[in-house]
Amino acid sequence: GGAPGVAQITKMGFLFLLNRDTGVPLYPVEERPVPKSDVPGEHLSLTQPFPTHPGPLAPTKLPPSEAYGFTPLDRRDCREKLSRHRNDGIFTPPSLEGSIQYPGNAGGPNWGGISVDPVHGIAFVNQMRAPALVQLIPRAQFDKLDPSKAVYPEELYPMKGTPYGVRRGPVLSMF
Repeated sequence: GGAPGVAQITKMGFLFLLNRDTGVPLYPVEERPVPKSDVPGEHLSLTQPFPTHPGPLAPTKLPPSEAYGFTPLDRRDCREKLSRHRNDGIFTPPSLEGSIQYPGNAGGPNWGGISVDPVHGIAFVNQMRAPALVQLIPRAQFDKLDPSKAVYPEELYPMKGTPYGVRRGPVLSMF
């Protein structure tokens, strides 16, 4: 019974259920407004697709009050970092002051893929929640940096042909 389906996961923590033959969603997909960029010259889509069923596999925001860590000091340090930067949930665009990317470039379902138990009708998705800080750096400033000297886990990418380079790294406690 029912249409032949395929499940497609995304790094945003969404699971789209599509007709395997036609690609048409089996459940409604809504175009919803997403955060706008405040960076000069950046033009973003005003909306992104959100599946209505199932709901997101992970929270779509990481407010400072939800910061996690092993100790109260870890949690406090992460709360402060989440509070200092642009943090509008998924689809928060990179910014000049720094933006929280969540579930992050190493987060979401990532490389683990999805497995389905057809007998019990259960999908298994390995996902990570690893927030990152992403910051655009104006070209003149970025060109003075040496990406090979970035201290792991921070990464620097030149984004050649654009007016910016990017700094990216995980949001980690200093403790």
